[in-house]
Amino acid sequence: MQNQSWLKSMGRQVEHRLAGALPESVRRNMYVELWVSIAYGAFFAASMNFVPVVLRRIGASPDMLAVYTAEQFLGSALASLSIIVMRRRRTMNVVVVCWLFGRATLLFWAFVTQAGWMIVISAIFWLLEAFPSPGYTRILIKLYPPEARGRIMSLVRMGRVGAILIVTPLAGWALDKWGYQILFPAAGVIGILSALQFLRLRVDEGHLPARQTKALRELFGILRQDRRFARFLFSFSVYGAGTLLSWTLYPIVQVDRLHLSYSQIGLLGLAQSVFWLLGFIYWGRQVDKRGGLWVLRVNTLVNLAIPLTYFFAQSPWMLLPAFIANGITIAGWDMGAINATIQLSDGERVTEYAALQSTMLGLRGMFIPFVASGFLHLGASIDSIFLLSTLLIAISWWLFGTVQTAALSPEEAAAHQRLRYQWPLRWRFPRM
Repeated sequence: MQNQSWLKSMGRQVEHRLAGALPESVRRNMYVELWVSIAYGAFFAASMNFVPVVLRRIGASPDMLAVYTAEQFLGSALASLSIIVMRRRRTMNVVVVCWLFGRATLLFWAFVTQAGWMIVISAIFWLLEAFPSPGYTRILIKLYPPEARGRIMSLVRMGRVGAILIVTPLAGWALDKWGYQILFPAAGVIGILSALQFLRLRVDEGHLPARQTKALRELFGILRQDRRFARFLFSFSVYGAGTLLSWTLYPIVQVDRLHLSYSQIGLLGLAQSVFWLLGFIYWGRQVDKRGGLWVLRVNTLVNLAIPLTYFFAQSPWMLLPAFIANGITIAGWDMGAINATIQLSDGERVTEYAALQSTMLGLRGMFIPFVASGFLHLGASIDSIFLLSTLLIAISWWLFGTVQTAALSPEEAAAHQRLRYQWPLRWRFPRM
């Protein structure tokens, strides 16, 4: 009993330090979502982190890997349509149903051995997982008061990354021992339980506000009206082209050139998760101090290490800098992109700016991987594509520097701080 009391007291101290004093209803929802986040982290670490390598191991061609990379952005490209669906239905129901059916697709991995069918199943997962993203964030807005939302989200995210940190090396060992046909369905069960746990949240959804933009033509009109934001999106797209060109090729190097085992990938993923966790702590402070655009520029420089590491790597452990850099930039781009876009947007239309960025993110993600496979068909070497990726990332760093931001008044800074945690389209789990 004394031990339980001591643990409870320590838990409350940690909670108070990280999230502050909270009403009981808010605290309950925070702990429910924390468990949801931990379960989701375990699900993701035991499955989706390893899918590209599994596909390559069973014979997926570079073209098939390009298809898999592109389909991960299908849900982002269509996420704005979920707003229409949720106008006639309870948001919670739409979100959970999409997650349940999406994560249930992993159960079929027990019976599938052909790469083509795996890619089809994965497409359904990625579509349903990302499609309700605006609804998910809308629920979070309703759950937590603005003055505490940021601290609560930080705590929840740390739980997710902590689960990934622990599970990733264990999942690598399990894949070597039992294979994906056992591990992936087991991960799917955890993902389903995470979605069902989400239903325990107590939330009054209210009504969706009317959209200011009612057509895609009006949405893209923002680019004509706001040249600064258009330049930012162009820089963002050049950066995405640089990273995605190589993304498809990483599993090929890991399997064909360096012959990594699943256990080795799991240990490298452990290092990535450690720096991912530390990155959230560091970049969160830098965003408040220096702004999101500054954080993006620094992370762009850090990201240069990833394709260059793969270019020079001659042994499995030479990939360690790439995994560390990826962990740092996952956190940096998650925090920086959200805040930079809000900083550059019209505060009254931040949701529409978010929808525009999501659409651009999805379109570039569905196109660029096929450019990489096209280069391979034309006779380009993998290493030459890595160098092209490095060049494009370096150009994007320069382009970000041309985006001018005005200094914010204390009142504007406080408003942006509140908006930051209402961002409806969060970057989810980029991988090596």
